[in-house]
Amino acid sequence: MAIDSYDNLKAAIVDWSHRNDMTPGRLDQFIDLAEDAMFSSPLMPLELRQMETKSELTASTSSRLLALPSDYLEMRRLKVNLSGGDCDIQYLTPEQLPIAGTSGIPKFFTVTDQIEFDRTPDSAYTIEIQYYAKPTALSDANTTNVILTNHPKIYLHGALAHLYQWSMQPDQAEYHENKFQAAIRGANKLYKRGRYGPAPKIRIEGSTP
Repeated sequence: MAIDSYDNLKAAIVDWSHRNDMTPGRLDQFIDLAEDAMFSSPLMPLELRQMETKSELTASTSSRLLALPSDYLEMRRLKVNLSGGDCDIQYLTPEQLPIAGTSGIPKFFTVTDQIEFDRTPDSAYTIEIQYYAKPTALSDANTTNVILTNHPKIYLHGALAHLYQWSMQPDQAEYHENKFQAAIRGANKLYKRGRYGPAPKIRIEGSTP
């Protein structure tokens, strides 16, 4: 059975755990916990090419703050669209961000629970944000997403790790946690390799021995 839908994922969790006492609600919780862990892992959060997206926001002329998209996970690039062309806004940490006393085109930004510019924009600029977006969570209403379609092992082992934590079987929990982290590393490595084109060919001038 392919692990290609929410119901099939739950069936696979039951099959792999060799338990028949798992209620649908309990399985939902394990999947929810796996979803939270794959994006908040201190070792390596999941970052797939399919999770990259762009959005356009409108700057406020009365505040240097701008709300993040609801599905925001991590920033990749921030630009302001100007009549003469796009201009990158440079990232600084919250501690480094200087606050200008006058309005103008933002030069720097940081991210807290919102986007913070170094100055209040002097016009309602179009701000283009490129970021990692969190895929829609699995549910009875949303039965698949790009993670389950392309990397079902991440969901399977993540949910099983939480199942065995719940049943107080630390050895099994650790085993599936390691499989879960390995699946995330493999998916991220595949994604990063896909960002680059083929390696340039090396040509040797002259005759070769």
